[in-house]
Amino acid sequence: MLSFESKVSAFEFYSTISRLTDNTGIRVPKNRYESLLRMMREWRFIKQMKRAGQGHHPKGIAATKPGACAVLCPACPHPGKNLPDGWETAPPDIQFLYALFLAIDANFRLARRNVSSDIVDPGLNHGYAFFVEEQAYKGFLSSQERSIQETSTCSSHHAVNFADTRVSRGLAATGAGTIDCARHNFKRPCSVGDLQKGERYVNMDYLFFSSMQSAPDLLRLNISYDIACQWSKHLWTRMSAFPHQYHIRHDEKSITFLVPKFHLPAHIAKCQATFSFNFIKGVGRTDGEAPERGWADINPIATSTREMGPGSRRDTLDDHFNDWNWKKICSMGLILRRKYNTSLSEVQERVHDLADFEASLANDKLTEWKKEIEAWEADRSEPNPFEGRATTTMTQAAVRLALSEAEAEDITHGNNMSLHDDISPSVLISSGLELEDQQRRIDFDAKAIGQHATDMQKAKLLQRVNALRRRIDTWAHVQLLYMPSISRLRSPDDIATEMNVHKISLFLPSSLPSTTPCDGRLLKHEWELREAQANDTLNDLRSVLNLQYHLYKYKDAFIRGQRANTRAN
Repeated sequence: MLSFESKVSAFEFYSTISRLTDNTGIRVPKNRYESLLRMMREWRFIKQMKRAGQGHHPKGIAATKPGACAVLCPACPHPGKNLPDGWETAPPDIQFLYALFLAIDANFRLARRNVSSDIVDPGLNHGYAFFVEEQAYKGFLSSQERSIQETSTCSSHHAVNFADTRVSRGLAATGAGTIDCARHNFKRPCSVGDLQKGERYVNMDYLFFSSMQSAPDLLRLNISYDIACQWSKHLWTRMSAFPHQYHIRHDEKSITFLVPKFHLPAHIAKCQATFSFNFIKGVGRTDGEAPERGWADINPIATSTREMGPGSRRDTLDDHFNDWNWKKICSMGLILRRKYNTSLSEVQERVHDLADFEASLANDKLTEWKKEIEAWEADRSEPNPFEGRATTTMTQAAVRLALSEAEAEDITHGNNMSLHDDISPSVLISSGLELEDQQRRIDFDAKAIGQHATDMQKAKLLQRVNALRRRIDTWAHVQLLYMPSISRLRSPDDIATEMNVHKISLFLPSSLPSTTPCDGRLLKHEWELREAQANDTLNDLRSVLNLQYHLYKYKDAFIRGQRANTRAN
């Protein structure tokens, strides 16, 4: 119990009782540290077998089935144990009650140095609890040594791109991977294994298929993994390389891949809409971060297990994982009651908020949105209504490309309408918008430096002003070719005599008086570029708001102390 709660090492415990026996160093007790280690392992193993009812098996301990000594999650669905008759044919609207939630993760704190071996230090557990059976695991990994890790098409996830390059010098295991119960934070039987490099698919695939051996008949799976968007792509193709007993009938199941809520902001926008727990029906408020909480409990023992032999380490971690599950069972009643009371007090408030929000929307639009959501929930191949509409709009770069392609086609057909060798009508308007943007920036920067600017600040600002004035003057001469009526609105000396460069009128088509004639093509080009400019601005604003929200939540959850929470930080 002391080792479970304090994570004290065996050496520290032995040193303590040794000093309690003689704290003067005059009569040092005989060193029985090695005997203590051996005794602890044997005692843990015997107690494990006794608790699991395997100690007096008619066929002996060797007949123990994989995972038989693991303390199971009582709230997860177990056919034949806690599911009603006919659960397989339950109506679709209540099938979520019988779904299994899995969370996949790796922990590189649980590394092990390259000391000892399975021959010198064999484990007493052979897949009886949480660690997979070592020989079969290592044998399969050896057969897949030449498999190549696919690169990420999402954000540059180190777990994907650097899975084969993680530093492993001096280490027999760089960490451990696990498959947990995502709803109740339990370790699952035969679902933990060592990692030899990084978080390679071949390792995590093996652990996943091994974990599913204890739940082969369940029809609904919700699988959470921080790189689920990449890992799930060719999972069933990779399954063909596994022995037949590890195959699952995925075509007969409803399987949803998700990304944990804390990890989701690191993904691209499409993944954030497709793999979010918030948008999936039947998952409640699950966050998918269950393994992280489990790692927080086991990490303090990592300094001890790092120096152990392979068998001792697996047996020790199995024992601690079993204790973790047992503590979760003992506290489950209180936790569920607290969550139930909280949900009762908040459900009416949420229903009221939803009703107020829907009342503010147009009925036809609300009906349309509901149909889109229901169609997507029924068939995930339908358009995702949660994807930001702005992501499908034209950007400034896309509009410029389209205009350039149109001009290239005109030139091909002999319809070149350009009046300048280097500057076409679309380039003229695009350059004008850039000059307009630079005017705003200079105006903002000039106000920002204040009244007590240094000579260096003034010099840099003046250099920018002069460069912009020259660019505007050059651009204005070309503008007269396409918009000759501008000569009545701007005198030749206006640009040079205007003291404030940001106040120089560019006379873009949209700003001309209604009585001033202008080519319709220029008006059309400006409208398209202005619309794209607005879309870019909205996308930038959305990204900044998302980043601000993420930083706020991170600071609220993980930052402590007055200094770290000051405004400057």
